[in-house]
Amino acid sequence: MVTVNLHAFGEFVRKHRPALEVRAAKLCAGSAVDSTELVGETLERALSVFERLQDQDTASVTQWLDGAMSRCFARMGGQLPDSRAAAPDLQQTFDLLRARFREVYGQPAFGKSAGATGWRM
Repeated sequence: MVTVNLHAFGEFVRKHRPALEVRAAKLCAGSAVDSTELVGETLERALSVFERLQDQDTASVTQWLDGAMSRCFARMGGQLPDSRAAAPDLQQTFDLLRARFREVYGQPAFGKSAGATGWRM
């Protein structure tokens, strides 16, 4: 059985809880998930691995806590925002580059008509 130093965990909570509350408020805005419950769930997860967390640097702990909070939020029924920006279609990007090349140089981009050999966009 693993015993946890509750005094050390209390210090851990005092140090990290304010940032967790801010993150939880942002995640839970417009959601049915309660931010206070989310912070509690996240800290409960942290308690279960506290022996490993207390030996980590602050950046690693913050990263772990953010990941744990995101997983707890999803488990509690929250929807995480899509963190990937909507990337333009690759063909659209090539078309824009081709058009810009023609605009600047007055000739087709990367093709036989441009006097180049090889691949064509």
